Amino acid sequence: MREKFTKNQVKEKELIILTSIFFFLLFAYLSGEFAWMKDFQLLVDLFAGIFAFFIGILSLVRFYTKRNYVNYLLLGLGFLTVSLLEVFQLLLSLQAFSDFFTMPSSEVFPSTVVLSRVFLSFVFFLSWIMTKEEYMVRAVKEKLAFVAILFAISTFVIVVSTFSNLFVGLEAYAFAIVMQTLALMFYLLTLIGYTRSRGMYFRNFDFWIIFSLTFSILSQIFFLPYLNLEYELMLNLSTLAKFISYTILLIGFLSSIYEMYKSEEKAQLELKRKNLLLTLTKRKVEEAYMILRQEKWELTKGKSKRKTDKIFKDILRN
Repeated sequence: MREKFTKNQVKEKELIILTSIFFFLLFAYLSGEFAWMKDFQLLVDLFAGIFAFFIGILSLVRFYTKRNYVNYLLLGLGFLTVSLLEVFQLLLSLQAFSDFFTMPSSEVFPSTVVLSRVFLSFVFFLSWIMTKEEYMVRAVKEKLAFVAILFAISTFVIVVSTFSNLFVGLEAYAFAIVMQTLALMFYLLTLIGYTRSRGMYFRNFDFWIIFSLTFSILSQIFFLPYLNLEYELMLNLSTLAKFISYTILLIGFLSSIYEMYKSEEKAQLELKRKNLLLTLTKRKVEEAYMILRQEKWELTKGKSKRKTDKIFKDILRN
């Protein structure tokens, strides 16, 4: 495949990612003095869940429109699942909706919060694996994708049922540390895979994927107690990084669909231009054929006249 972007263009995109990380870390350094951050956590969680839902829908639309990359299918189903889990946990956290559920929030936390992140990181990892298989036959790719989805969902269900009993005697945050570390490893492996594959030289969407993955990794780091931050501040920064990651990926999908639309529009215009050229060529060929036929008719008529004159001359001579 021919490279679509130059080395300088890729460097500019990498500079955008690094600059965004720098400003986020600067904000995180100064955010300890912002007392208003904790008041927006539920609102950010709500928008993150909504954005995850739209990402899932757009990803499925992107896949079923052209059916060229199976990773869109994986990301779509993964984000739809995560959006439902996040909104469910958010509704459990609000007292206004607590009467609608028979289970308290403490019974499902941290399963819905932590395992949704682990599940999403695993989906990202599988999407990278599917991207490597993009040159396979589409039917084979779809079979591999559905097998991968089934395996991911099965793993998710098994982990929920197993670890909820395994960590019953431990604090909830100990469970979160183990699972979030696992999610962090998945994200790091996925980021390394996308970076080494040099996808940003060929596809613009890979830039948005890598951009989103960097903030997903930051979200995992801030969720873990590695930075020795206050619990509320750590959770707020993790939620904000997750929201930024979803926002970036949503922009990436919108950009991808727009590029696909413009590409189809360009292809239609090119097809229209070729059809017009074909029509003009056909018309010129028909005109040339009629002229050639007329000349041939006149030439044949002239020969016939000369032959008739010769016959009359022979008769008169005799």
